[in-house]
Order: sequence, then C-alpha cells, then structure tokens
Amino acid sequence: MKAAIFYKLRDIRIKDVKEPKVRPGCALIKVKAVGICRSDVHYYTQGRIGSQIIKKPLVLGHEAAGLVVETGKGVTNIKKGDRVSLEPGIFCGKCPQCRTGRPNLCKKVRFFGTPPINGTFLEYVVHPAGMLFKLPERLSYGEGALIEPLTVGMYAVELAKIKTGETVAILGAGPIGLSILKSALCRKVKHIYVTDYLAYRLKYAAKHKKVTVVNAGAEPVKKILRMTKGRGVDVVFEAAGKAEAVKQTIEVAATGGRVVWAGIPDEDTVTIDCHEARRRELLIINVRRTKHQNEKAVRALASGKIYVKDMVTHRFPLKDITKAFQLVEKYKDGVIKAVIEM
Repeated sequence: MKAAIFYKLRDIRIKDVKEPKVRPGCALIKVKAVGICRSDVHYYTQGRIGSQIIKKPLVLGHEAAGLVVETGKGVTNIKKGDRVSLEPGIFCGKCPQCRTGRPNLCKKVRFFGTPPINGTFLEYVVHPAGMLFKLPERLSYGEGALIEPLTVGMYAVELAKIKTGETVAILGAGPIGLSILKSALCRKVKHIYVTDYLAYRLKYAAKHKKVTVVNAGAEPVKKILRMTKGRGVDVVFEAAGKAEAVKQTIEVAATGGRVVWAGIPDEDTVTIDCHEARRRELLIINVRRTKHQNEKAVRALASGKIYVKDMVTHRFPLKDITKAFQLVEKYKDGVIKAVIEM
C-alpha cells in the first residue's frame, strides 16, 4: 500500500509499505479521509512538539475516517462495510488515569502520528474496534475526519462548564477555535468574541449568530473590554497556539472567570501575569486532547445541531500531500481545513 512518510523537516515522501493484517479485537480500515491538523504541521516544520521528537521516519496524521473492510476475531460492534471515524488514541486501560475515567492522560497511550507511533496518511490501518465510531449515511468521510478536532472543541467547552447566558472569547479561529465556537453556541451563551489575524477566518466565524469578530492585530483586548464595558468575559479560550494569545487570556477574562488553554504554543515557555490572575482568582484550565466525546460528536453532526461540512475548504489526493502541508503551513487560499482523500 501507499503511505506518506515524514523523513525530515518539510520532507514527506510517498512510499510503498506492507499492508497491515487484521488482529483479534481490531478491524482493517481502508482510510478514506484524513484532516491535516496544526500539530501535524508542527512536526512537519519543527520535527517536534515539546518533548515529543521525531527521531526516525514516521507517518503523520490522526484525524481519520474510513471503511471497514475486515474484522478480527471477537469484534461485534462493527462489521465489514461500516463507515467509521477513528479515535486516534489507544489507551492502556490499566493505569490510574484510565481507571478513573481520564484516558486522555494515559502515559502509555499510543496516539496516531505521535512519535514513535505511525499515523493515518496511508491507505490501510488496523485499529481496535472499540476505538471506531459508526458514521450515519448522511455524513461524508470528510465530516468524519473532522470529528476528532470537533471532539477537542467539545471537550474544552465541557471543561469550561459554560452556563446559559455567559459571555465567551475565543482567541484563534482555526479548526479548534471554530470547533469551540460551534460547541459553545450549543450552550446558549449570551455572546462570543472571536479574534484572529486572518480576515477569511473572521469572516467564517462572523456567519454564526451571537458572534462579534475582532482582528487580533488591532488591540483585541482593549476592544473586547470596551464592548463588555470593562468587565471582560466569563470564559476565554486560547486556540491560536501563540504566546501572545496565552497572555491575552488573562487580560480579557472577567474577575472570577475561567481561562481555558486549548492551543499548542510554538514556544516551550510562556510568561503570564501571575499576580493579575491571582488577584482576580482566575481558574486556569488546560486541555489535553479529548475524552468521551466521539459519540456525542457523531450525534451532534447527524442531528444538524453542529455543522462542520463547510470547514473542509480543500481536498488533496495522497500523492499531493506536500502541496497540502505547504498550503496549511502558510495559511494560503483561505484554507480552514485541508483533507487528504483516498
């Protein structure tokens, strides 16, 4: 089968590799669509995310959907011909975090496209059946690939414990920021302020009700504080992956508010005003991927409660994956989400 393999910075090559064999409790999936995540771009341009360093050739990609072509012994929840989205994390199920319902914090997790585990920019993959979620016929494979980033947004909103009538700010309108936006609107918030440097992203965010967009390069903190009459917002999400945005979360949050860091900053260390956060008793919450959101996300998309189809702005075949990565890296051509289709 064909696989897109990362060899070194900005060097991904299409190679022939051995097709995997199905195992008991697993299914063989013909991969149909894989979204390019900003974390994939981190690896592509830097070879690392924090302490996670690529040390040998690796297949990237973790936002996947596909077709079940074979099931292994003992599999009963899915069958050949099912269309599925893939939960990218395989958790040990035995550690204290797994046993207490926090598998996203499992230290032994095997996560697609995170060294040394190969990801899903390839034609076939074997995956545990319990990590596969059926797609209703009305959902495309492209939408199935967006379920993973949507679950991150849903989980961030769940952690924030947003209440009806609260105000929200989202700093960064990429796929994760937009997933947070769509999820927060389901909580009947009063208003959402969205910041970003890219006009086309702001235009997309502005299509949603109860949303005011602010250019991140035009004193966004001052503008949001002015629009909230100096109070700030009840909940602020960082989804830009920038040190500047992390600092702004402290400035734009209301006294007693919640600060949620969902992005992956380019920098290893970010300095914030700890005294300001302490004086206003801000609750700071970090988001580690997602947990227990897959079925909720499928239901939300199937019911129409959340719509993500228009977030897929670009589609590429596997052979053009380098072009796709270059597009996403440089934010070209109004890209929101680029998907590799096979």
